[in-house]
Amino acid sequence: MKPVLLTAILAVAVASAGVASAEEWNAFSRNARLVYLVDVGGIATVGDTTSARVARVPLQTPAGDYSHKIDEYEIRCAAKQARVLAEIEFGPDGAEVERYPEADAAWDDIRPTSLSAYIQPIVCDGARADGATAASVKAYIDGGRGQ
Repeated sequence: MKPVLLTAILAVAVASAGVASAEEWNAFSRNARLVYLVDVGGIATVGDTTSARVARVPLQTPAGDYSHKIDEYEIRCAAKQARVLAEIEFGPDGAEVERYPEADAAWDDIRPTSLSAYIQPIVCDGARADGATAASVKAYIDGGRGQ
């Protein structure tokens, strides 16, 4: 098989498997303490499960402090169920501090006022919030945290 044809076949296979593209963090909610972003570029679907990463960025930290947390979600769109597979904590320098995996996390029904309910239309229906977007959480923080 010619290398160009093989490359084209692999590209189609990757695209159809729902593999995520480059990071694109979209701010979709905030309160007095935190801004919430979802990596819309990293949303990927395999079978009936869609995965997405959600960042929680503190608003009351000094410039140059990259502390934040990222939750790795899985959502079953048709069943309206979600679970968090891991929480990753990042320190002031932006480096990973701790990872809390929950590989066997149970599926929960998405409750109307839960964080999962806010991300479901983004993850399942392709909706996008009017909030700021950034190529990384660090870039979002450097940009003034959307303020």
